Amino acid sequence: MPRKAKLTNDESDRKDQRDRTEKLHMTLEKIDKLSETAPQHLTGEAKKMWETIVPFLNESGYVINADSSAVETLAMNYQMLREAYESVKNVGILYTAGEKYFKNPAVGIIDAATKVIKSVGSDLGLSPQSRATLIDMANSDDEDETDWEARFGG
Repeated sequence: MPRKAKLTNDESDRKDQRDRTEKLHMTLEKIDKLSETAPQHLTGEAKKMWETIVPFLNESGYVINADSSAVETLAMNYQMLREAYESVKNVGILYTAGEKYFKNPAVGIIDAATKVIKSVGSDLGLSPQSRATLIDMANSDDEDETDWEARFGG
């Protein structure tokens, strides 16, 4: 499986990576952002999650309307995680049926939903590492402008 493309504006990184990042940013500026209103089929925690993260994602400038399915996946898995956790709180990790013990199926749902949330959240820039990368990119954009002005007497 190939590596994910690196998004960077850091002068110490390769020129092709910086050029790709700049081209992406310029292209995305012209495309519709995500709607801050959640799709009608999302309810409860999924709807709250959508309405909480979409303003942040739109502000980042790297997420567009075409990414709505990823945001929807994140929101739905968050709701599944919350519902499964409620089941574990109420029933426990194990339950009995007769004299046998069984693992609560909600434990598996928590595990699977957590993995999806981590993966999709990172792809959308919602992990601490990916946020740091976006912040560094934004800061290097500002520094690049200042450096160019100083170099050319602007």
